[in-house]
Amino acid sequence: MKKAFIALLLLSPLPAIAQGAPATTRAAQAQERTREIALAGGDNFRDVGGYRTADGHSVAWGKLYRSASVGRYTAGDQALIRTLSVGSIIDLRSTRERQADKTPWMQDADVGYWTRDYDLSGGNLGALFAKGAKFDAETMRGVMIQGYRGFPKEQAASYRILFDRLLNSDKAVIVNCTAGKDRTGLGVALVLSALSVPYETIMEDYLLSNTMLDTDALQADAGMKAAMTALPADVAKPLLGVERAYLDAAFEQINKDYGSVDAYLDRELGVDAAAVARLRQRMTS
Repeated sequence: MKKAFIALLLLSPLPAIAQGAPATTRAAQAQERTREIALAGGDNFRDVGGYRTADGHSVAWGKLYRSASVGRYTAGDQALIRTLSVGSIIDLRSTRERQADKTPWMQDADVGYWTRDYDLSGGNLGALFAKGAKFDAETMRGVMIQGYRGFPKEQAASYRILFDRLLNSDKAVIVNCTAGKDRTGLGVALVLSALSVPYETIMEDYLLSNTMLDTDALQADAGMKAAMTALPADVAKPLLGVERAYLDAAFEQINKDYGSVDAYLDRELGVDAAAVARLRQRMTS
């Protein structure tokens, strides 16, 4: 059950794609160092380093990792994480998603665990099912697209912390949600955009979740069970994977509401031009 919206009319341009080597070549170059780090219980865990920027630099390895639920990490996974010099875990899961997950190790000071209490707006599929909503694949896809349009504002408080940790700590940061593909996917895309990584390369990183995510494990996750109950495979598919249209929708909404990604970073996350310049100094070479 892994795969990648029909692109909506752009209300303002998406971030420019740099000229030069084809995106597939850039992705292959980035893969020279192992991107995915295999975990026994955790999933979709990978290093965001190695991508080339529009100005010819490269995103540093070992600075930012993206992951599915940290609540599924085994003791061995936890030990491996400690070898990566992780100083922060930014957990984007909602209160409801975390309620069934009790992982005391995350409260250790040395992993800098951060989360917040909130409910997903418009994304509580269980509530929609309870109202008797009838879903087919296109309806589910529409729910996903609408959810992505809401992420820039809904997740702003979390993304603000993500950027703060990247700007003010020399240790690595892990950002995660339940699947590590949607809220995490946009958060990572915003960081890569700030680092001047071309949009098509950002999209390639985003779409890697279709091959790196164990959808069977995802469906068994405590945070997903209510939403997945009795969903036919074709209806579940848009929920379990990622599509270009999803990320496009988030960036289209940002451009509509703020005029540009840079303006969003400044006005919503407090990451102004000077902070972006510092981020590039810290995270590229």
